[in-house]
Amino acid sequence: MRVTEKMALGAVTEGVARSVRRLAEASRIASTGERMALPSDDPAGWALTVGHDARIRGMESRARASTRAAGDLDLAETALASAGDLLLEIKELSLRGVNGSMDHDTRRELGRQVASLRESLLGVANTRGASGYLFAGTRTDRPPFEASGAFVGNDGETRLAVTEGTTARSNASGARAFTSAGGRDLFADLSALATALSIEDLGGIRAGLDALDAGHRQLLSARTEAGLGAERLRSAAEVTDGALVHARAARAAVAEADLPGALSGLSAARAAYERGVAVTREVLSLAAIPRG
Repeated sequence: MRVTEKMALGAVTEGVARSVRRLAEASRIASTGERMALPSDDPAGWALTVGHDARIRGMESRARASTRAAGDLDLAETALASAGDLLLEIKELSLRGVNGSMDHDTRRELGRQVASLRESLLGVANTRGASGYLFAGTRTDRPPFEASGAFVGNDGETRLAVTEGTTARSNASGARAFTSAGGRDLFADLSALATALSIEDLGGIRAGLDALDAGHRQLLSARTEAGLGAERLRSAAEVTDGALVHARAARAAVAEADLPGALSGLSAARAAYERGVAVTREVLSLAAIPRG
């Protein structure tokens, strides 16, 4: 069969089109680093990659949430340490007030100071973190303690998925730290102590000192619990970060192109395209020569 100029030009054009497609694909792989752009490129590999991506997203989300919650528990631990310091300061004042030789005005002034420190403790109990009020239980959108000292939060736990199938508590207990749920109602105790100082009730002051000691132990217990919770969450985040390294490597083995190979393929595709363009020019120039 005689090859006509039209047939030759068509063959050359189709060759250039193939080289253009090959160059475009090689450029995509080299720029994105991904072997597959569509499921049809490798159905099995695509399905594996989708599974890897879902697992990686879940692990990244858990690691971020664990780190954020650990930060809130760190803040709660710091707040509880400040609360303990306030109780020690109140105890120091109260020990002065129990002295029977103290004059009336001085003792009443101590009562006012205790009342002021109680307000400071109230501010600590209403500390806010990244996820809301730290000591409110699950009602994190509003302060857990009213000005009267009444607790309007709850002791509900917020739990966080730290690994697949495993959760950990991610909030501190304001109820057990500051209310009778932990043994003593700190705000009621401090109100009673301030009143005892103001009215010079020495028996009430001594009872208030005992309550302060119990309240301090209560805060220390809550502080320890918050600190341990933060450590658990940080450890979980670190474990997840380590697992992410392996998960990303597994994904890369399926989905990502070998960079040196991708660049070599791009160079070869570009060379093939340039050869095709040169041949096309030659065919077109021959076709333009008049026949005698």
